[in-house]
Amino acid sequence: MNPKNLPDNDELEIEHNETLGTVKPRSDKEDIAAEESFSSSGEEVVEAPSLAEETDIEKLKEKLVQAEERYLRLAAEFDNYKRRSSRQFDDTIQNAEHEIFRQILEIVDNFKLAVELPENQKNFGSFQSGMKMIYEQMKRFLQKHKIEPIQAVGQKFNPEFHEAVMQIESDEHPEGTVASELGGGYKRGDKIIRHAKVGVSKGKERK
Repeated sequence: MNPKNLPDNDELEIEHNETLGTVKPRSDKEDIAAEESFSSSGEEVVEAPSLAEETDIEKLKEKLVQAEERYLRLAAEFDNYKRRSSRQFDDTIQNAEHEIFRQILEIVDNFKLAVELPENQKNFGSFQSGMKMIYEQMKRFLQKHKIEPIQAVGQKFNPEFHEAVMQIESDEHPEGTVASELGGGYKRGDKIIRHAKVGVSKGKERK
């Protein structure tokens, strides 16, 4: 018999459930999954990669190895290319030099013939003619290689082309112009090979 004004047990249980909220009991499968997700120490267990994931990892490793092999092969081929190019460049320069030397040696031969001419055949006229012939041969050689003389005498002194080695008085050439050439200058295109060594006029002789 319940005391007066006190609710019975069923009513107390209903009020308790309404206050705390209804808790839905978990199934056995959910309990097992929760237990398996944690280790005995309370840490979460990391699942091992699946077979498909392991296959993907192996494929990536294989691609990395192949990429590394391609890189090493390309690096070796590039090194070989540089060596071949260097050898070809050296050969080209050497062949060009040899051709120039060959042409110079032809001129040397003519000098040798002039020097070794027998004494009874030597005279000033023939010697001068031989020297003129050799000089013309030298000019043809320079022209063939596009080497041009720099104009000097009568030109306004220009340090870009001329190297002043002295100043001289001159009635023929105004002050500041080249009055004499002591060493010829030469250029190839826009490149100066050698400046002309000149005497620069300082005007008329003072009396």
